[in-house]
Amino acid sequence: MKLLTPTPPAELPEEALLARLRCRRAALDLRGAPPVTEAPAADAVAWVYRRLNRRLRKRLEPFLDLLAMRSLVLGLRYRLAGEAAPAAVLNHALLAGPLKQLVTASEENEATIARLEAALAGDYPFVAGLISTYRNQGPGGVERQLGDGILQHGLARAGNDLLRGTLRYLVDMRNCLMISKLWRWQVSQAPPLTTGGTIAIDRLQRIWATHDSERLARLAVRRAGKPLAAVDAVKMEQCLLGGLTGFLRRAGRDPLGLAVIIEYLWLAQLAVHNQLLHQALATDRAELLEEVLLP
Repeated sequence: MKLLTPTPPAELPEEALLARLRCRRAALDLRGAPPVTEAPAADAVAWVYRRLNRRLRKRLEPFLDLLAMRSLVLGLRYRLAGEAAPAAVLNHALLAGPLKQLVTASEENEATIARLEAALAGDYPFVAGLISTYRNQGPGGVERQLGDGILQHGLARAGNDLLRGTLRYLVDMRNCLMISKLWRWQVSQAPPLTTGGTIAIDRLQRIWATHDSERLARLAVRRAGKPLAAVDAVKMEQCLLGGLTGFLRRAGRDPLGLAVIIEYLWLAQLAVHNQLLHQALATDRAELLEEVLLP
């Protein structure tokens, strides 16, 4: 089974979609920020997806898969924690309906993981062995296998420099936040880092071994091209998220480039994340939203 919901490709010419997205993006600039309410942001993803022609959908598939996997991982995180996922997670426009049903079904956790592996392993080989991972490493191991796998899967299929650069940035972001998070949790075991980024794994491993938080912060600042307000996981995440937004904004200056679409989808994803985070903070459940943008 594919992660993406099977919707017929549009017949809209690429230039027409890009023109409409540039107008929508300009409207966001006039308002000063992307939409922050749940429904408009989720609708924005659906609006773009329905208007992608066959060529654009194929070129964007690694990024679209990443967004769909983010929704699946978050839904699974709530499911395995014994909680109901927010509507914004379950109604994600890109995630296939059967996968949404799977993470909301009333059954044992192990049965859910087994069904997920059976559903996805044929199209995504990195999902093979997921039930074994769950038995040996629990929900965290499942998330790592799915998150690492979809990034590696996307990098192997990325057909242009922009998409590859976006995925490599997300790998670097994932690794930096992983180290910071495990320091905060006082975990002694070395973190399972994801390959494929621009920051060398052995460099990150040395930072981990020496617990050099200042050096990690400098790497994050250099990667994001933005200042870091404080050396903690939350500020680092904000810095790196802002860096990716800036990277896509600069790439999106090409009016006929793929970055116009990717930046718009990213802003919509950020808006949904911010809404979910606001709701989670109100209920003291913000930890359920850590690192879910990666996925």
